[in-house]
Amino acid sequence: MVILQTAKRRKKLPGYLSMDYWSNLFLMCYIFTMPFVSAFAFTGTISWPLIFAVFLFLIMGAKIIQRGALPPHFLGFDLVIIFFFLFIVVFSYFINGWGNSKSLNHTVAYLSTFLLFYVAIKFSFFSAPDKNLLLKRILQFITYTTILSALYGNVEFISSNVFGLNLNDYIPRPSEVEAWYDATVLGLFYRARGFAPESGHYTFMMELFAPLAIYYLYFTGLCKWYKFLKALSIIIIVLSFIFAVSTASFIIVPLAFICASVFYAKKIYLYIKRFLRKFVVATILISTIVILLNHFLSFYTLILLSITSKLDSTSFDEREVKIDFFYSNFSRFGPIKKIFGAGPAGYNILGFDESNSILSLYHNITFEMGFLGIFLILSFFFYLILSALKIKDKIGFFLLASLLSGIFHFYFIANFWYPWFWFIAAFVIFCSKQNKFLFNNYKVVNINSVP
Repeated sequence: MVILQTAKRRKKLPGYLSMDYWSNLFLMCYIFTMPFVSAFAFTGTISWPLIFAVFLFLIMGAKIIQRGALPPHFLGFDLVIIFFFLFIVVFSYFINGWGNSKSLNHTVAYLSTFLLFYVAIKFSFFSAPDKNLLLKRILQFITYTTILSALYGNVEFISSNVFGLNLNDYIPRPSEVEAWYDATVLGLFYRARGFAPESGHYTFMMELFAPLAIYYLYFTGLCKWYKFLKALSIIIIVLSFIFAVSTASFIIVPLAFICASVFYAKKIYLYIKRFLRKFVVATILISTIVILLNHFLSFYTLILLSITSKLDSTSFDEREVKIDFFYSNFSRFGPIKKIFGAGPAGYNILGFDESNSILSLYHNITFEMGFLGIFLILSFFFYLILSALKIKDKIGFFLLASLLSGIFHFYFIANFWYPWFWFIAAFVIFCSKQNKFLFNNYKVVNINSVP
């Protein structure tokens, strides 16, 4: 109470000099630049979202020192799990990878990912003075970012396959491997990959952000765009998935929405019952658009070609080989190593090259951090799902679909260092903890006074 009273008496700084102002500014810049993990990145490690996350982390430290306290509801079971997990990472490095530069790099990657992309972002949410305004800004910028990324993916696909102009030849990327990534399917057409290194990584981001964009456009009442512009935005987002031709996304997106619908079945039924006419009209329009687009662009053919390409290519066999590598080596670990793992970059510590790196996050963490590591990560994911289910507003459904998409997609990739999933995770916790304050009072906010 003394701290709060002192804070009230303290003279308020001009907006542009306050840490809240800069925290909000850097947070919006962070959201807007999250797609640029490859395109316009300085190196394979240093990218624009990482730079803005570092600034947010420094502001977090300065705020804690200045105020002598943490924001209400910031501390939670999620942070306990994360700090235990990071302890396991460091401990496993010391007992397995000490002196191995590759293992040290992976240890730093784990620490920086969770501290910068989760803890600092979560702190930015909870320390904001006007959380209703922050919610609106986050949804706005996520929507703008999603549409921009989708639009570029559309233009990239059309320019490459119709006009023979590959836009990626003119966009700087940090390495030759990423710059010359082969995005062809059976040598017939080029897939879109947006600003990410690969097409599958691009759709991974879109899976996480697209549900929130849909929520903002149609379910918040905050978006005042023309109906045509909203519909066009959704079409552009859907086309971005189709043009990226990611087999995993074609499975994950419907599965995530089906699973989320199971939890929200009663609310969905009541919503459809209440807005039956709108639902019927929307269903007819969507079905008509899908049929027309498929007639002219043969989307089903693209999907079938993608699946055929995956089955016929070496990537499917390589994935199976790497999973076999995990089981054959992990089964030979002793009890201690099975509990704490082989250490970050465990394949390198054991003398194998990077061709044996594991492509699934769950297998990879089990291999590197053992049973303790995978238990903590799964506990963290389970806690996120429970938190999403606590949200009473309609955003809960879309956050759950987004969250499940990310959790499912981590079976196919091990790239934990991308910021996208951890941003959604922090946003889920923020919405669940602030549930009553945000959504019960959201209608009384004069949104027209917000520029």
